[in-house]
Amino acid sequence: MLTIDDECRDPAQIDFRLMKKIEAVILPLHLNAVRKELQRRGIGGGLTVVEVRHSDSDKRLLPTEKGASGAFLERVKLELIVDDSEAKNAVNVILRFAQPESDEEGGQIAVLEVDETLRIGPG
Repeated sequence: MLTIDDECRDPAQIDFRLMKKIEAVILPLHLNAVRKELQRRGIGGGLTVVEVRHSDSDKRLLPTEKGASGAFLERVKLELIVDDSEAKNAVNVILRFAQPESDEEGGQIAVLEVDETLRIGPG
């Protein structure tokens, strides 16, 4: 469990609500549609996006830009922390708006429990 030095942090900055962290690895071309729909529905306060390379866990041989097979594929990873009550809606948005056209273009979604969140900012 996290320990806070009272001189450094105001305990009021700690958020103890039931929350989930959603991590989704999707095709970059779906990013704007997912982001816009999450915003439209008012889901989550912030979205972190990281460019990643994703390996196909089924070990299928997939073509890449250079013609090699079985290499890492370019994707983006979305990370957002939402209230527990918003998690299902957020996952449904990602599933609907990041739907790949084939299995080779698939990604993954992970939903994780969040014990606490802290805001980083001036004292």
